[in-house]
Amino acid sequence: MRKITVKVNEKDYLDFLLESNEHENTVEEQITEIIQYYVLIRRRRVKLKHISNETMDSHM
Repeated sequence: MRKITVKVNEKDYLDFLLESNEHENTVEEQITEIIQYYVLIRRRRVKLKHISNETMDSHM
């Protein structure tokens, strides 16, 4: 597991904290959810691109 450190100004932190609280998450939990979402989208995009390339290759 890797540790990530992010520096943000106080206002941005408080805004993010409010957003996290609205979702009943800690800041760390909210960041983890955002990262998991990004990774999921990225993997799907790569998978779709791979499938698309296979489909195009089969038509040639």
